[in-house]
Amino acid sequence: MRTRCVLFTMVVLFAASIAVAQEFPSKPIRLLVGFPPGGSTDVLARVIAQEGRKSLGQEIVVVNRPGASGVIAINEVAAASPDGYTISISPSSAFTLAHHFMAIRPDLLEATTALLLVGRQRIGILTHSDSPHRNLKEFVEYAKKNPGKVSVGIPGLGTKVEVITRAIALHEKIDVNVVAFQGDAGVMTSVLGGHVAAGSFAVGGWASHVRSGSMRLLASFEDDRFDVAPGVPTLVELGYPLTGATIQHLYGPRGLPPAIARRLVSAFAEAIRTQAYIDIATQNGLYDKNPLVGEALDAFLLKDRAENTALIEKLGIGLKKNPQ
Repeated sequence: MRTRCVLFTMVVLFAASIAVAQEFPSKPIRLLVGFPPGGSTDVLARVIAQEGRKSLGQEIVVVNRPGASGVIAINEVAAASPDGYTISISPSSAFTLAHHFMAIRPDLLEATTALLLVGRQRIGILTHSDSPHRNLKEFVEYAKKNPGKVSVGIPGLGTKVEVITRAIALHEKIDVNVVAFQGDAGVMTSVLGGHVAAGSFAVGGWASHVRSGSMRLLASFEDDRFDVAPGVPTLVELGYPLTGATIQHLYGPRGLPPAIARRLVSAFAEAIRTQAYIDIATQNGLYDKNPLVGEALDAFLLKDRAENTALIEKLGIGLKKNPQ
């Protein structure tokens, strides 16, 4: 008798989940962005919302929740009802690295459900075109001669950009001021305005300025050189054993019903295959033709977290742990 009751309960729950998935979505979906408007994450979110609503048949409202390098938005999603109506897009470093630099919970991966890779950030370090530094070597030499007087802007604390920037300084034994902004837009404005000597941020924020001649790329943080500046070497080519891969992925609260998660993945996978998305993502240096989903995405994030932890320990940077 008890077995029959258990089976009956399972059938009822399964039928209920199917019914919920068939009705989903029945109202607008909120897509949170943990950075201000205008940056690479925001740009990607808006085109995905635009294209995703065509498949889902509901409005997708982009809501900016800037702060703590994207963690404010992640915490809001983690605390939301797992019904699919509150989701977000974020750089992976907020999940796999930020806890080494900020007093935040280290288990953000466990508090959320990763859905789909929607972009890949490609980073470089730049100066204003009026800068006397024509390459990274000259910039480093200047910083060595002017300890504590050189500032480098980054798009947020606890990001892979911050780690690579600090790793360069540590490798060269130079004292630079790393200035954190809320997103790429702030770094771009400060470099153009001469408020910082250099800035490390995503290609979408600086490609047009390199083309126009208002900014100068000093080095690529990636495995390869940038098409917009093919003559500029990578950090590895310059002798630094460093690369800065960071993905952008879509996620929801932990406990999303599998049927709803599949519905979201299907709709947004279709969105990132549209020409509108491809054009915007390519223009901003975020396009990735091999999106990860499911177990493959989870495996990438867990591996990235482990590799970041090893790098942080090797460099001896990040928050100091209290002795046990």
